[in-house]
Amino acid sequence: MIQVTLKPHATLREVFGRDSMTISVPEGITVREVLDRAIGRLREDFVQRYGLQGAQELLQCSVLLLNGVHHLKPEALGVKVKEGDQIEIHAPLAGG
Repeated sequence: MIQVTLKPHATLREVFGRDSMTISVPEGITVREVLDRAIGRLREDFVQRYGLQGAQELLQCSVLLLNGVHHLKPEALGVKVKEGDQIEIHAPLAGG
């Protein structure tokens, strides 16, 4: 097992209930699988607040950073995580 840190930002913190969480996952797991595991624990809140069922939908309406590098394309979800990786999820901002 390896340790990966998930850091939700802005309104996503409300759903996760914390600023960050460390998740133990098997080696060879992808960013998608990490996010799906995290969302799975909180699926009801994600569905109620955002209508999101999984990682793919979360990426479509959020900004994803893996170890500080912006990953916008859906292919980023297929990247395998390593020990100590940090996944940040930022809700996009709008304004005028």
